[in-house]
Amino acid sequence: MTAYIELEGIEPTELKEIAGDLKASAALNSNYQDAEACRRVLLGQQEAREAVRGVSTSEAITIALAFGRDDLLPMSHSDFRSAWRRIDNRQRRLVDVAARAKWATQYESPACNG
Repeated sequence: MTAYIELEGIEPTELKEIAGDLKASAALNSNYQDAEACRRVLLGQQEAREAVRGVSTSEAITIALAFGRDDLLPMSHSDFRSAWRRIDNRQRRLVDVAARAKWATQYESPACNG
Protein backbone atom coordinates (compact mmCIF):
# COMPACT_ATOMS: atom_id res chain seq x y z
CA MET A 1 0.00 0.00 0.00
CA THR A 2 1.26 3.49 -0.81
CA ALA A 3 0.71 6.67 1.21
CA TYR A 4 1.03 10.14 -0.29
CA ILE A 5 2.26 13.24 1.48
CA GLU A 6 1.20 16.68 0.27
CA LEU A 7 3.99 19.27 0.16
CA GLU A 8 2.44 22.72 -0.18
CA GLY A 9 1.34 22.68 -3.80
CA ILE A 10 4.09 20.31 -4.93
CA GLU A 11 3.37 16.86 -6.31
CA PRO A 12 3.02 14.37 -3.45
CA THR A 13 6.03 12.29 -2.54
CA GLU A 14 5.28 8.58 -2.79
CA LEU A 15 6.18 6.72 0.38
CA LYS A 16 5.87 3.11 1.37
CA GLU A 17 3.39 2.49 4.17
CA ILE A 18 5.24 2.26 7.48
CA ALA A 19 3.07 -0.12 9.49
CA GLY A 20 0.40 2.53 9.99
CA ASP A 21 2.80 4.84 11.83
CA LEU A 22 1.30 8.28 11.24
CA LYS A 23 4.06 9.95 13.27
CA ALA A 24 6.66 8.53 10.92
CA SER A 25 4.90 9.88 7.83
CA ALA A 26 4.32 13.23 9.55
CA ALA A 27 8.06 13.49 10.24
CA LEU A 28 8.71 14.40 6.61
CA ASN A 29 6.10 17.16 6.67
CA SER A 30 7.31 18.82 9.88
CA ASN A 31 8.78 22.32 9.93
CA TYR A 32 12.11 21.24 11.38
CA GLN A 33 15.12 22.28 9.33
CA ASP A 34 16.25 18.69 8.73
CA ALA A 35 12.78 17.67 7.49
CA GLU A 36 12.65 20.63 5.12
CA ALA A 37 16.13 19.73 3.82
CA CYS A 38 15.06 16.11 3.26
CA ARG A 39 12.01 17.28 1.29
CA ARG A 40 14.20 19.50 -0.92
CA VAL A 41 16.59 16.62 -1.61
CA LEU A 42 13.75 14.20 -2.34
CA LEU A 43 12.16 16.70 -4.74
CA GLY A 44 15.45 17.31 -6.55
CA GLN A 45 15.63 20.96 -5.45
CA GLN A 46 18.90 20.50 -3.56
CA GLU A 47 21.67 17.93 -3.23
CA ALA A 48 22.33 16.28 0.13
CA ARG A 49 25.86 17.73 0.32
CA GLU A 50 24.33 21.23 0.07
CA ALA A 51 21.55 20.43 2.55
CA VAL A 52 23.99 19.64 5.39
CA ARG A 53 25.63 23.08 5.22
CA GLY A 54 24.70 25.45 8.03
CA VAL A 55 22.63 22.98 10.06
CA SER A 56 23.26 21.58 13.53
CA THR A 57 25.28 18.43 14.07
CA SER A 58 22.21 16.27 14.70
CA GLU A 59 20.43 17.73 11.66
CA ALA A 60 23.47 17.03 9.46
CA ILE A 61 23.58 13.46 10.77
CA THR A 62 19.88 13.01 10.03
CA ILE A 63 20.26 14.21 6.44
CA ALA A 64 23.39 12.14 5.84
CA LEU A 65 21.80 8.95 7.19
CA ALA A 66 18.52 9.53 5.34
CA PHE A 67 20.33 9.51 2.01
CA GLY A 68 23.00 6.93 2.79
CA ARG A 69 25.79 9.48 2.66
CA ASP A 70 28.33 8.48 5.28
CA ASP A 71 30.76 10.90 3.60
CA LEU A 72 28.53 13.74 4.88
CA LEU A 73 28.59 12.65 8.53
CA PRO A 74 30.38 15.13 10.83
CA MET A 75 33.90 14.02 11.82
CA SER A 76 32.78 13.73 15.46
CA HIS A 77 30.16 11.13 14.47
CA SER A 78 31.72 9.48 11.44
CA ASP A 79 30.57 5.96 12.27
CA PHE A 80 26.98 4.77 12.12
CA ARG A 81 26.71 3.78 15.79
CA SER A 82 27.78 7.16 17.19
CA ALA A 83 25.71 9.00 14.56
CA TRP A 84 22.57 7.00 15.37
CA ARG A 85 23.04 7.57 19.11
CA ARG A 86 23.31 11.33 18.57
CA ILE A 87 19.91 11.81 16.90
CA ASP A 88 16.55 11.72 18.69
CA ASN A 89 13.48 9.61 17.96
CA ARG A 90 11.89 12.24 15.69
CA GLN A 91 15.05 12.35 13.60
CA ARG A 92 15.23 8.55 13.49
CA ARG A 93 11.67 8.45 12.11
CA LEU A 94 12.68 11.06 9.55
CA VAL A 95 15.68 8.97 8.47
CA ASP A 96 13.41 5.94 8.05
CA VAL A 97 10.75 7.80 6.07
CA ALA A 98 13.17 9.70 3.81
CA ALA A 99 15.19 6.55 3.13
CA ARG A 100 12.03 4.81 1.89
CA ALA A 101 10.72 7.71 -0.21
CA LYS A 102 10.75 7.81 -4.00
CA TRP A 103 13.23 10.43 -5.20
CA ALA A 104 12.39 12.91 -7.92
CA THR A 105 15.97 12.64 -9.25
CA GLN A 106 18.60 9.94 -9.39
CA TYR A 107 20.51 8.96 -6.31
CA GLU A 108 23.52 11.25 -5.97
CA SER A 109 25.90 9.09 -3.94
CA PRO A 110 29.41 8.97 -5.43
CA ALA A 111 29.33 5.19 -4.93
CA CYS A 112 26.29 4.89 -7.19
CA ASN A 113 27.28 7.29 -9.95
CA GLY A 114 29.11 4.84 -12.24
